[in-house]
Amino acid sequence: MKQALSIIAMILTLSADAAPRTGRPMIIHRLPALGLEVWTEQDPEWETYSKEPSGAPTFVAETPALTYPPAHMSWTTLPQLRFDPRDLETSARGALHQVAANHHVRSPTQVHVTRRQYGDLIGYETIFEARSQNVPIEVRAFCGHRPGKPPVLMQLTTLKHKSAHLAEHTRRSWSNVRYLP
Repeated sequence: MKQALSIIAMILTLSADAAPRTGRPMIIHRLPALGLEVWTEQDPEWETYSKEPSGAPTFVAETPALTYPPAHMSWTTLPQLRFDPRDLETSARGALHQVAANHHVRSPTQVHVTRRQYGDLIGYETIFEARSQNVPIEVRAFCGHRPGKPPVLMQLTTLKHKSAHLAEHTRRSWSNVRYLP
């Protein structure tokens, strides 16, 4: 009995030791055009670039070549918009439904939307399946803000059923998005 208790104690100790997450090196991008600080993976280093489609500044990070699963993340701010806290859900739903429509989802207003928070950003998130160049993909999108700041739209696109493989990458990055002072 005593031996069994010490084995259980050892297992609990190992489990407790495994609980804290080890920090991973991240690259911090200060992006004045977006008014954001965004973190991306350092190992392997994701390829990054900025663009401004339709007047909305966007920062993009993509997995390096030969990385599986391939992934594409983007962060867009809409500085001309401000969400009233009472209208946050309606506004975020509208933005997420537009993301689904951009991916040619048959009934974009039917995508399931849930309340989420990443760091200081409070908003709504959806995950849906679509097709890109005839390849089945999965899209995870979040639209939120910190009260008094412009909304941020974050997206992750990867192969169908592979977003779970990128859960920690997404958590590390999205949980550390900050508005610049």
